[in-house]
Amino acid sequence: MSESEDRKFSAITNPIDQISSLSCILGGVCLVAIFLLIAAEILARNFINTSLPFSWDFAAYMMGACIFLSAGATLKAGGHVRVTALHDYLPPKGKQILDIAACLIGFIIALAILHAVSDMAFLSFKRGSTSSSVVRTPLWIPQAFMVLGAVVFALQMVAQLIRTATGQALTNEAQIEDQL
Repeated sequence: MSESEDRKFSAITNPIDQISSLSCILGGVCLVAIFLLIAAEILARNFINTSLPFSWDFAAYMMGACIFLSAGATLKAGGHVRVTALHDYLPPKGKQILDIAACLIGFIIALAILHAVSDMAFLSFKRGSTSSSVVRTPLWIPQAFMVLGAVVFALQMVAQLIRTATGQALTNEAQIEDQL
């Protein structure tokens, strides 16, 4: 691949990578917030004999957000489970074809997930659905974070497809483990 082609594709993949990184940071903020909520709940129960009625609901919402918002960055880092039994025995061109097929299937799955969570959030918004807890959180709000994460994951799947099709090396778990 020539340098101009590399720059052309970098103009697509670099912004997607930046969006994935920002989304992952937001997912990390959700993870810290989960810790703080659960710690506050434990402290409230042990020291003032009361429970925070919103803590478990909000922690669950943030767990879903954390998982979805971090999925794109995890894909880029090679952190998702990958079975390489066949992949390891193929010649380089066979590996590339298998990787392209896997990325295409992954993109289709990402689109299906995006459709499902978008539909769920839209219906929750349209119906005015709220949680059954005392806080009565409008469900479309936490579901919107899932939609955002699904969009980022689908975009990162496109970036992975571009990288694979242009012969760029993808990060894999073995490389990550070597860095630790």
